[in-house]
Amino acid sequence: MELNQLIDYLINKENSEGVVLLGHSTGCQDIVHYMQTNFACSRAVRGVILQAPVSDREYRATLPKTAEMIDLALSMMNEGKAMELMPREANPDAPISAYRYHSLCAYMGDDDMFSSDLNEDQLRTRLGHMSNTPCQVIFSMADEYVPEYVDKKALVDRSTVFCRLCRAMRGAEKIEIEHGNHSLSNRVEEAVQAILDFVKREGPKGWDDPWH
Repeated sequence: MELNQLIDYLINKENSEGVVLLGHSTGCQDIVHYMQTNFACSRAVRGVILQAPVSDREYRATLPKTAEMIDLALSMMNEGKAMELMPREANPDAPISAYRYHSLCAYMGDDDMFSSDLNEDQLRTRLGHMSNTPCQVIFSMADEYVPEYVDKKALVDRSTVFCRLCRAMRGAEKIEIEHGNHSLSNRVEEAVQAILDFVKREGPKGWDDPWH
């Protein structure tokens, strides 16, 4: 709803000819979800950029007590307590509801969009609607939130989920940032250039100078 309000303001108050949405990490799920809604302003999105679309489920599976906490979250949801807070140990950094925890951590939870074990049908169900929008997917080849058992290089090969993800979106442009960390703080210039190239090519006309 907040994204829709922002785009509505840009279109109707600032005379924007359209927007490009860029999501980082969990922000990638936000964009995928937004583009699946019937919000009128979603039609003003000229392109999307998904940066670090990693699997929260696969990362959190490496942490202690995750399986136990998933069971607790599901139990709370079944008891009508989906919006009540989980114990602090479930997510020490910030409060989290049972629904939100389940969404991030459970197999095929609402946020489970980029896991390496999803098959093509599952990816198509979750990402297929993105095929109508130009999309750039930026993957950090040294992403610290991708578990060690996941081969980062294989993740972008034809036979693995990342390439299947792109096929689910009918050939989304994929960018590999060698040695890039999750936030790309160590590869800023390379990341910014890739983003600018995409915006200039796919964004609304008049974006030859996106900073103008």
